[in-house]
Amino acid sequence: MRGTKAYGFGLYRAANYDELIDHPVEMGTFTLATFRACGVPHDIVITGEHDCDLRRLAADLKQICEHQLRFFHGPRANPGNIPYPRYVFMTLALSEGNYGGLEHRASTALICGRNDLPYVGMQGMTDSYRTFLGLCSHEYFHNWNVKRIKPAAFTPYDLTRENYTSLLWAFEGFTSYYDDLVLVRAGLISQQEYFDLVAKTAQSVLRGAGRKKQAVAESSYDAWTKYYRQDENAPNAIVSYYTKGSLVGLCLDLLLRRETGGKRSLDDVMKLLWRDFGAKGIGVAEDGIEQAAYAVAPGAKRTLAAFFRSAVYGTDDLPLKNLLAGAGVEFKIEPGSAATLGARTASAPDGVKLTHVLDGGGAQQAGLSAGDVVIAVNSLKASLAGLEKQLARKRKGASVVVHAFRRDELLERVVKLGPAELSVRISAAERSPAAARKLRAAWLGG
Repeated sequence: MRGTKAYGFGLYRAANYDELIDHPVEMGTFTLATFRACGVPHDIVITGEHDCDLRRLAADLKQICEHQLRFFHGPRANPGNIPYPRYVFMTLALSEGNYGGLEHRASTALICGRNDLPYVGMQGMTDSYRTFLGLCSHEYFHNWNVKRIKPAAFTPYDLTRENYTSLLWAFEGFTSYYDDLVLVRAGLISQQEYFDLVAKTAQSVLRGAGRKKQAVAESSYDAWTKYYRQDENAPNAIVSYYTKGSLVGLCLDLLLRRETGGKRSLDDVMKLLWRDFGAKGIGVAEDGIEQAAYAVAPGAKRTLAAFFRSAVYGTDDLPLKNLLAGAGVEFKIEPGSAATLGARTASAPDGVKLTHVLDGGGAQQAGLSAGDVVIAVNSLKASLAGLEKQLARKRKGASVVVHAFRRDELLERVVKLGPAELSVRISAAERSPAAARKLRAAWLGG
């Protein structure tokens, strides 16, 4: 811009079309806060009614940003070696339930619930604020992993067609791994809070039958045709390259640490990718992540190759329990205590709608389908809260009579109840060898 007041109307100029479309613009009334991270100015712009404690938000984001800047650019990170002169967190605060973000080369466009933001006098960390900080951390990590370290298929982007790559498990998945890891490394959350977040992710992946049918590399390649065009059968057919990809990142990190005696980690892989690809504007080949891991730990190539075959190109469950144990961390899968229909549900005006019918569950075996609206269970009118309480009093293996509408047709089905979906618990082992504690400290402390 030239002769234009900051944040004001006037003449702005982009160097080219690519730069123009990668810098979102907002016109309106907003709240502004600023801070510097490693000498680079960062702006927080919030649109919408809110009561945010801007001082706390700026302080917390500064810790996140400086950690990531030093991660990629070393302890001497400064405006001279950081690839953007200014960064903007553009945030639209709306009602509860709104959440999302999109990365750009020098900014991110975020949506959050206004109650996700910290308020003046707030003690500790609420779950929703932790989630918002994780979102900010995720989009900021994309400054390197996606915006500058890119698949070769995206270098440059062909805006005339869909661009396909099998690497989204690393580009979105590894970013999803590091977003919360940065929070614990930066001292914003505790180790147990971090373990709870990992457990939630693992639980989400393990609850989906699709993980046994689609490899995460396939999920990446099929993003245009399946992941972003999900239907009622999605949990049975696909796996998320975000969630499973983040767990692949965790496993690869711990595997590298184990195989090299703590001398190498996924951190080294990311720094190699930045140095050899991102900083030079070179795209990463489809096998480039694996090759980077081999370069970091050449002595572990055979073990790493077996891991990639299983975790990335196969449909085996990830070795989370074994690898976490090596870091002095317990991983437990607990079966659900209540009985279940074997379906995911939502409230409907006249009952309970089956949004997804899960493979092998009682609802599927009884012939119920996604979209059916349950109106009664054992002759009692169905409601979302009432059904949950009713099933909580049953044991798996019991049967219930379900009346449901499919379009305008009334169905009667006998459903054999199964166990509720599993839960995952992760915590530091009460007793673990000194080597495991040392590995855990290096992993979570960065």
